[in-house]
Amino acid sequence: MPLKFGKKQNLVGLDIGHHSIKLVAMEPMTSGWRLTRVLSVPTPPDSVRDSIVTDPEALSQAIQTLVRNAKMPISGCHVSVAGASVVVRSVRVPKMSEAMLRKSIKFEAGRYIPSSVEDSYVEFEIAGETEDGQMDVIIAAAPRDLVDFRIKACELAGLPVESVDIEPFAAYRALVQANYNIDLNKDTVALVDFGHTSTNVSVIDKGSFAMTRTINQGGLALTEALQKYFKLSYQDAEEGKTQLDLLGLLKDNQPAENPPLRVIQPHLDDLVREMRRSLNYFQSQQAEAGSSNPVTWMLLSGGGAKMQGIADYMSNRLGLKVYAAGVFDNPRFAYVGDQFFGQGADLSVASGLAMRSYSHAA
Repeated sequence: MPLKFGKKQNLVGLDIGHHSIKLVAMEPMTSGWRLTRVLSVPTPPDSVRDSIVTDPEALSQAIQTLVRNAKMPISGCHVSVAGASVVVRSVRVPKMSEAMLRKSIKFEAGRYIPSSVEDSYVEFEIAGETEDGQMDVIIAAAPRDLVDFRIKACELAGLPVESVDIEPFAAYRALVQANYNIDLNKDTVALVDFGHTSTNVSVIDKGSFAMTRTINQGGLALTEALQKYFKLSYQDAEEGKTQLDLLGLLKDNQPAENPPLRVIQPHLDDLVREMRRSLNYFQSQQAEAGSSNPVTWMLLSGGGAKMQGIADYMSNRLGLKVYAAGVFDNPRFAYVGDQFFGQGADLSVASGLAMRSYSHAA
């Protein structure tokens, strides 16, 4: 039987991506969560560019389609933002009250935000106190236009926004925090969302976000490479990409005998190179702080994680154990419909957003 947590609200998680918009509704059970609705529609062309909503009206129509297809009353939604302009940093500051920190947080955040702090939304969370009388604080900041236009698109669709989250936080909530099989007391984990046009790399050090970086490259680069080289339509290139097995790149002479693998390999290696740079940056920050907590393993999600052999390929190139995972790899998640979503690798953000409706998951 589902657990009851106060007044029931029909709030959904709404993941607005460059490639698709995903809606997830869920309800809690004694053992975890049951996904009651999982719906997706293509993102209208050119309505989202570089993570910014550029056509709220077109996007609102797509959201309305999702709401109609859900065939359930929906009172509002949780959405998220990501991109190179979104800043997540772990900083150490003198110990102070939360009220005092709230007064000074914009000054502290201004050291890390590339744009004007006055044109950004800034939030924080106190991660814990240190032995030398200071405390670690996680700062999250996003440009106002990045947030406001997403809210506008939802409101035009008649769907009030209950909260705005950071995408890696939502993915972490569904993939890591809700998974009893993962021990965060000792591990330093890289959480990678391999998306359509970008890839988010986050490092979680003993349960706390230490770094988040956006790489402006995703699965679209692989599709376009195939499309251009073989003169294919976008749909044919996308379908062909899903049929490739990247394990062939790890075998002698296989890439030479498989032209599609040879075409996408440079783009994959570019992405891996940027991922390595992100992890090296984290390590350098650790060294400056006088500590050494190397990343012990990586969790790969997002649409790109569905490619065959992707985890093994990245593991080989990074010298790190890499797991491709989705929400349904966690036995605490169940789906009541008859559709097949495999591991649910591209549902982590929407699921993590939907979990915000419940006090024990927020």
